[in-house]
Amino acid sequence: MRLSQIEIENFKGIGISQVIDLKPITLLFGPNSAGKSTILQSLHYLREILERGNVDPDQTIAGGLIDLGGFATLVHGHDLSRAIKIKVCIDVSDDQGCEWLPLNSGGSLGDPDFSNLGIRYLVGENTELKEYAVVQEVALGVEIRWSHALQSPYVAKVLVDLDGGPIAEFHSPPQQGRAQLTAFNFAHPLLRPITDPDSDLESDVETSSAQDETDAAGFVGDPFSTPLGSEIWELSRELSADAAGNNTSDFRIAVETSVGALPNLDRTLKPDLVEFDTTSTNLRVGSAVLNLNLNEKGQLAAANTFEMEKRRRSGLTSLLDELMLGPMRIVRDYLSTMTYIGPLREIPTRNYRPRLSPDENRWAQGLAAWDLLYTASKDDLLNEVNAWLSSEDRLRTGYRLEKMEFKEVPVPSAFHLLFQKGLEEDDLGELEEIYASLKARSEIGLKDVERGILVAPSDVGVGVSQMVPVVVGCLRDAQGLLAIEQPELHIHPAIQVGMGDLFIKAIKGDGFGFGSGKSLLVETHSEHIMLRLLRRIREKHENDLPPGAEAIEPNDLAVIYVEGSTEGVRFHSLRVDEEGEFLDRWPRGFFDERAEELF
Repeated sequence: MRLSQIEIENFKGIGISQVIDLKPITLLFGPNSAGKSTILQSLHYLREILERGNVDPDQTIAGGLIDLGGFATLVHGHDLSRAIKIKVCIDVSDDQGCEWLPLNSGGSLGDPDFSNLGIRYLVGENTELKEYAVVQEVALGVEIRWSHALQSPYVAKVLVDLDGGPIAEFHSPPQQGRAQLTAFNFAHPLLRPITDPDSDLESDVETSSAQDETDAAGFVGDPFSTPLGSEIWELSRELSADAAGNNTSDFRIAVETSVGALPNLDRTLKPDLVEFDTTSTNLRVGSAVLNLNLNEKGQLAAANTFEMEKRRRSGLTSLLDELMLGPMRIVRDYLSTMTYIGPLREIPTRNYRPRLSPDENRWAQGLAAWDLLYTASKDDLLNEVNAWLSSEDRLRTGYRLEKMEFKEVPVPSAFHLLFQKGLEEDDLGELEEIYASLKARSEIGLKDVERGILVAPSDVGVGVSQMVPVVVGCLRDAQGLLAIEQPELHIHPAIQVGMGDLFIKAIKGDGFGFGSGKSLLVETHSEHIMLRLLRRIREKHENDLPPGAEAIEPNDLAVIYVEGSTEGVRFHSLRVDEEGEFLDRWPRGFFDERAEELF
């Protein structure tokens, strides 16, 4: 699972919509204050909206230096008439068991009306294709507007895409009880029935001459050619008033939300569907009207019909929940795993006391990395960090971390009193018991490998202490996106090039438990990190990798140059070929300062 694209409009320095394609390693370059941090801040903002329903945040979940200042500060030009729009795409092709998207784990709604939809179709083992479900990518977009009546922002629209095509949208004015699920794309391959589940998905999907045309009411395709459209027509409370069969009416379902268009992601979607009238003798199923054979008391047949209607309502509710809230939950949960390491990492003080409970806010200042090293029950992570810090073929810092255990003797205490009165032979048993009960504490120091001297982190150059959180963040067994600002801070160029290999290690996923490893989003000024990554691409192409080095492909790396202009921030993606060379020219040259100083 990987964040593959971000689209941003009217957010901070970005005015016109900007689309940024991301890779496993994405490097953001550009002048100071050009807008490199805008991408990171947009992700923090979207996370606040999805995880806490907070559309007007200042201090964020990530903590640290991320203080967004609220909607009025975030909207482009501080113009409250504009709408902030953020859309993210997540590649789920390597994640077959996501609990929020049952279709990718073979889950079934148990409703025959939807059993042959494309969304229910899994590629069989007897095909030449990989054994993955149909859905390879989910996307979520939000639109936040300012309400003058409420004097606060609200979510005006939420849209969901699957496999690059829109599914439907939530819309709402800034009022409670007005949200609607609408803009259905009935022409989407996943919403259309498949007649032969053993044949190719695309060739067997029923087609409609209207499937590529947008209806005046807002939906796409012929809704009555798919079971979903028929069920929406039959069971939508708002449309039920239009029982005359006006097929040109908009397809929409009222849904339960608080103010705005964002549903509660911790609950099943609550659409406002028609309640079944057990006293009626007619039941509409699709386009047919069935006359029910009630017994003379009207009991048995009515009960059976009620169960049939209940199943239909349940099936539609489950499908809509999976189609709309499933992708939203995936995006929320993915962003909740994001680790943010800020540009200024704190150095542990003398007699440092780690936080025993994990605190995500402390990653921003780097202290969470030290907490993890102190409190880990095993030294596997510490040993791996040391391998990178001290090895000649890696970062070559000349230091390694040493973890020491201390027993603390309170004064006064029983232990202290034994020594104060003078030890006797009979005291040895009691002394052993008291010693075993003494609390232990850990301290981590930095050992100069060459001289064998152990010092506190505050006693060495700032660069090594600044680097430790980056190394721990890359190597720890954690999932999701790792966002780092200025990893090269206070670090010698010879060490910076080694960071390129560290980043490759992080995305490869060796020993990790989340898909194919981490994704890195790195804001940097370091030419040296980039040069090492380009070198590994070239060496892979030339089959000339040094022993122990890991390779990457051009598709693993995105280099994005961020540039400010009078029209707003612009993002320029610079493509790399198999030989590690740029296919695109850098705006205003490539690190012009070097050429100016040399020539």
